[in-house]
Amino acid sequence: MTQHAFMITSAINTKFGIYTSEQRLQQTIDTINSINGRVPNAKIHLIEMAAIPLTDEQREILRPLVDGIMDFDEDPDVKDIFNGSENWDWVKNATEVMCFKQAIEGLQEMGAFGDVDRIHKISGRYTLGDAFNLEVFEQHPDKIIVKKAMTSQFPNHLTLVDRQYMSRLWSWPTALIDDVLTTYEDGFVYIAERIAAGGYCDIEHMLYKFLPQEHVYEVDRTGVSGNIGPNGMRIDD
Repeated sequence: MTQHAFMITSAINTKFGIYTSEQRLQQTIDTINSINGRVPNAKIHLIEMAAIPLTDEQREILRPLVDGIMDFDEDPDVKDIFNGSENWDWVKNATEVMCFKQAIEGLQEMGAFGDVDRIHKISGRYTLGDAFNLEVFEQHPDKIIVKKAMTSQFPNHLTLVDRQYMSRLWSWPTALIDDVLTTYEDGFVYIAERIAAGGYCDIEHMLYKFLPQEHVYEVDRTGVSGNIGPNGMRIDD
């Protein structure tokens, strides 16, 4: 039987978006509960990267619910990005790409993936629903699983990438960890280059550009749902 691990990218305390910290905390708990309900015995790691630290009370609530909390809230680079811009889209993309790569490396060094077959990245506050299908991972154990590529909403001259992979939920076999790390390393450089050139790139376009296509399997639905932070609009991926 496949052993799954979930890495939840999270920003519970943030100055961006319409939800309060209390609401974001409860939504994150809902994320955790949905994983436990759909994937029994999955390992769950919370990756906190808001630049505003968890309170002691929040930490005490979350600690028993997950296998570990990896906290980047005090990272000086995260704080610089967080405090240096009011553009939530840029802040979210830059911090997540930087911190997620470090989180994968850190968990790998700690041996957290030693008995894990597949790692899932899920955005905090989103939940697994009926469309989440474990059989897909059993049928394609050696593939990176992503939602079917979508056409970019941006003019090509901004991103130089005409398609994108939604990043709220996607996964890869542990055998391809090095490929994922390379994707994030190259992607961070590319995002910085596009911004410096007056263009743009986000995680979604980055994934499409740098994930090794020979290892990718696309699905119509990944089975994750939730409400986006800026305006609460419902998303069903």
